[in-house]
Amino acid sequence: MKDRKVVLTFVSSRAPAFSSTVTRNLAALQRLFGTRIGKDLFLYSIARDPERDSPAMLRDWAVWSGAGPGWTFLTGRPADVERLRRALGFVSDDPAQDARAAYAVGLLRYGSEPEMRWAHCQSQAKARVLAHAMLLDFGTGPADPASPIFKAFVKGSAPGAAPVWNCRLLLSGLG
Repeated sequence: MKDRKVVLTFVSSRAPAFSSTVTRNLAALQRLFGTRIGKDLFLYSIARDPERDSPAMLRDWAVWSGAGPGWTFLTGRPADVERLRRALGFVSDDPAQDARAAYAVGLLRYGSEPEMRWAHCQSQAKARVLAHAMLLDFGTGPADPASPIFKAFVKGSAPGAAPVWNCRLLLSGLG
């Protein structure tokens, strides 16, 4: 995460509906941000239950999600993953709620490590809501030519000058 803008989520086969939603949302964000993913923005999905969700399962999940360069699925020793989950704030003060995999999977954290600016959203929110929140914090940048936002802006304007961030267009560009 050092010197990067990142989006962090947890996934778990113990919370399949929540995990499917968050990975679909990240896939939509990957399409929106286009080639910025892997260059100035990185997506990380971490196994909430590393003993159950093996590296092979995470590879399958990445393929199913359409994860491209810059979107990495991670796992590790259970104690290390637990320490990371707690350090990143994917925890509840209520022990019963915290024990449920769905709690951590239900959160999405994003931020800019160089600026130490961090925020979170509900990972189950519509992708356009997540994108809007991130755009406010990550700032503007050139759109990827494959992005739905780019296609909407280039009509009547100079290609390449299309800004990625226009919330009105996000409403129609993402689910």
